[in-house]
Amino acid sequence: MRIVTLLLFGLLSFGASAQMYMDQSDSTIYENEVGVKTIGDYGATAVQNGVANRMFLGGFIDSTMKGNSLSRHSVVNRIGVNASGEIYYRNSQKKLFKKKDWGYEISAGVNYFGGAIYGRDAFGLLFFGNQDYIGDTMVLSGMDANFTAMQKIGFGLYDVKSKSSVRLNLYNINSRIDADFRDFELQQSADGQELTLMMDGDVTMGKSSKFNQGFGVGVDFDFRIPISWVKGDNAYLQFKAQNLGFGYMYEAQKKYSFDTTIVFDGFRFDQLISENGYFNDSISILDTLGIRSQDVNSTFLLPGFIQVSKMVDKQSEKQLQSFFGLRVYPSLIFSPLGFAGADYRFNEHVHAGASVTFGGFSGLRFGAYGQFNWEKFGLGVGSDNFSGFMRAGGNGTSMYLNAVCRF
Repeated sequence: MRIVTLLLFGLLSFGASAQMYMDQSDSTIYENEVGVKTIGDYGATAVQNGVANRMFLGGFIDSTMKGNSLSRHSVVNRIGVNASGEIYYRNSQKKLFKKKDWGYEISAGVNYFGGAIYGRDAFGLLFFGNQDYIGDTMVLSGMDANFTAMQKIGFGLYDVKSKSSVRLNLYNINSRIDADFRDFELQQSADGQELTLMMDGDVTMGKSSKFNQGFGVGVDFDFRIPISWVKGDNAYLQFKAQNLGFGYMYEAQKKYSFDTTIVFDGFRFDQLISENGYFNDSISILDTLGIRSQDVNSTFLLPGFIQVSKMVDKQSEKQLQSFFGLRVYPSLIFSPLGFAGADYRFNEHVHAGASVTFGGFSGLRFGAYGQFNWEKFGLGVGSDNFSGFMRAGGNGTSMYLNAVCRF
């Protein structure tokens, strides 16, 4: 069972909400613009930061910390991480279409996105072992996990006034893991001497450490539509998407498929997974458990999202503006994420805001940000999970930074 245990640990260690409301409508025409967008975001519905920090960074996890996290687990739980960075350049003077107010943009970026959906027993087995399940059944069915590491370059067009844009991207995929445990149960007899393992699922992972293992094609778009708002005020509705497309792993991956029931009689759980145990031989375990392996070249959806939101108008003289929206990833591991908040205008150069979000990889979270804009320079910094960022007992943390230079 060592391989199964290590596999579970690896899957659950991988795991978003990115910055939802840092985009602001701006009709000012800039000749040239260079910008940077970065984010580091981790979220979980049940695992506390004290446990997650020690899992990722190392350190001792005591029984109190494990127990507190276990008590927060329900039937369905999520954990996830999103880390990305992008640099872009926009030019409004070079018109590719003479009769259109369209400039062009080029960009390059990296993205690491992954997550898992799992049950309470998966966390219990991983951190407490099998002792609490003697004479019972550990239900690990329904687990789903994936992780993708990719880089992209893009070229697109944008409206120099509204800042609506569309971009075509090419992707390099250098890592991809996908796992689906449709049925996974471990039953133990009352004396712990008989174990029944039922499995139905598959796991696909890379065989190579090459930087270039696959490629992808996708689009980003950002459409900003002016609408009439409360008391005749103007507002902007944003339809936004990033990384919508497909990837293909042309470097062969190893796919392990299993649909079997196997009974071990006369063994305790610790005997099976010990250093000299039954499952110590990583080669014979595949035949023993009825696990089939094959090399595959897979096609998959890129980890992209679609978002609909009401934006903050940077040029409005109103001191207080609202923003809200919904973000959806086409994935079981990420639940639809809703957000809402208020933006306060201190003066024409400084905005600050507070937000509440629910969904994604986490539950209820509170965030805050600051936005600073001058004629030639802009800076934004904030967190979608400020409450978690400040507490070891919180669930998740995030930090993002945007900067732009205009000339």
